[in-house]
Amino acid sequence: MAYEEDVADTLIFKQRLKAALHYAVGKKCEEIGEELNVEFSKQVIFALTECTFKQSELIASDLEAFARHAKRTTINIDDVKLLVRRNKNVGNSIKELSENLAKSHSHQRLKSKRLKKDAESTDSITTES
Repeated sequence: MAYEEDVADTLIFKQRLKAALHYAVGKKCEEIGEELNVEFSKQVIFALTECTFKQSELIASDLEAFARHAKRTTINIDDVKLLVRRNKNVGNSIKELSENLAKSHSHQRLKSKRLKKDAESTDSITTES
């Protein structure tokens, strides 16, 4: 019984996800259609949605496999880089994004350390007075 409920929940989740994706694809087609003065049929939007969904499933599966192969339970940026290694444009964008995130993260850590150090020095001044 619990297995059947899990399957039903998974199916409902998948349907909701597809519906949200269909909406997003439709909106994007609408936006592009206005720019290019063209119209997308419902069949084209449906086909794009299905292709996008299938591709997303494949990507997720590959990312899981890469993480598992590295004996990790968490997918990280290295897995994404490995996934896009054959597409130089996407690979370069991911590399640049990764570097920017790393810089931002180190900047935040440095800022946090400074704030903590300032707070400690303020506390010591207060206790000395």
